[in-house]
Order: sequence, then structure tokens, then C-alpha cells
Amino acid sequence: MNESAETLPRYMQVMQILRERIASGVYGVDTLIPTEAELCEEFSVSRYTIREALRRLAEAGYVARRQGSGTLVIAQEPPGNFTHSMRSLTELFQYAVDTRFAIDEITPVAVDEAAAALIGCAPGETWLRVQGLRMTRAQDAIICHTTVWIDMRFAWLEPEMRDCVGPLYALIERRADTPVAEAIQTTNAVPIPTEIRARPDAPEGAYALRLVRRYLDRDGATMVVSINHHPADRFSYTMRIRRDALDG
Repeated sequence: MNESAETLPRYMQVMQILRERIASGVYGVDTLIPTEAELCEEFSVSRYTIREALRRLAEAGYVARRQGSGTLVIAQEPPGNFTHSMRSLTELFQYAVDTRFAIDEITPVAVDEAAAALIGCAPGETWLRVQGLRMTRAQDAIICHTTVWIDMRFAWLEPEMRDCVGPLYALIERRADTPVAEAIQTTNAVPIPTEIRARPDAPEGAYALRLVRRYLDRDGATMVVSINHHPADRFSYTMRIRRDALDG
């Protein structure tokens, strides 16, 4: 691991080491890498950190994680997928300030398998669920239906959440002194969930654009996950991509 890698979050450092071992054949294709417990002991890190490192390897196409069977190496080199990572939280923060989160409900919930897969936790874990509508400040037009899952270590901030101006992750950063190191966004089209269809303000149509944002702390542990269902006729997502400066 080169010197500059020391400035990376710990889970990224672990991921890079494991990736190098896979590429060099230390962990061969169709073999299992060490268990989470063994990796925690080797790297002297938390289980959260190891899970995030393994999740990144799985997203990159190196491994497959199988419940009860461990982590299997499936490729020495990743497939040619393009992965987009957000570069800054500034625009997300401004979006939250320019809009309004009208909260309907805040309650602790034991997450089911579907929610656990989005959060990146085990089914049955208890997380604080915040549900409501993201709306424009000027016209109070509905932008999306939003569910925010918050790690229970921050549940003591619940009394301040309804009056929060700006994103909930920023409230947690400020009050719990736990900065967000990285945000990961996944976007896909999905059928509109049953619970949204049952609402009087449910959008028309069968599908919505779902944006899932996971906010991670410096150890790679998930702090907050926001799940936003945008009706197709009310939202567009624009991304500007610039060419890197060329050498010479």
C-alpha cells in the first residue's frame, strides 16, 4: 500500500489490500477469503469496516457474498462496469436546504430483508425510520416520497429532527460530532412500493426513479440511508462530467 493510501478511510485501505491479494492469486477464483472475524483480527478494525470493504469488492465484481457461506472470489479482474461516485456533499446539502422535508412519522423499526439490503445491515436490526415527503419550498409541490433510516446510535436526536433545516445527516454531524466521510448514491427504476400507492398523494404510473444514498462515517459504518422515490414526471437527474486534465 503506497504512502498516499494512508490518507484513505480505513475500509478503503482494507479493500485495496484484499483486491491486491485477489489480483495476485493469494485468494484464488472459486475460493473463500478469510471470515469477517479473521479479517477484523488481522487488520485490527471493526466489523463495520470489514463489511464495507467486502461490499465494495462485491460491487466491483471481485467477490460474491453468500449468507452462511462466506465471501467467494468470483473474478481476478473486475468486469468492465462503470461506477459513478459522488465527489462532494455540497450539492446534496444545498438541495436539502432549497427544499423541505415534511416528516409524517419517526419510529424505531426492525428492518425486513428488503430494507436491510438497501441499508447494508442484517435483517431484524432496529433502525430509526423517518418517513415523509420532500417538497419545494416555494409551491409545496411534492418532489418525492422519502424514507430515511438512521443508525440507533443517533436516535437521541429524534426530538430535533422534525424542525431540522437542511439534511438530517448534517444535523447528526453537527450534534453528534460524527462527520460523514463519504456518500454513495444508487439510482434505478422500480415499481412504486405498495405503501406509497396506498397514500392519497400517491403518484400516477407504475414506476418511480429510486435514489438511495448511504452516508458513511470514517470507519465505513453506515450512519444514514435515504431512500427517495421520484415520480417519473416530476424529477430529472443531471450529471456533469468533465475530462481530467491531460498530462503534458
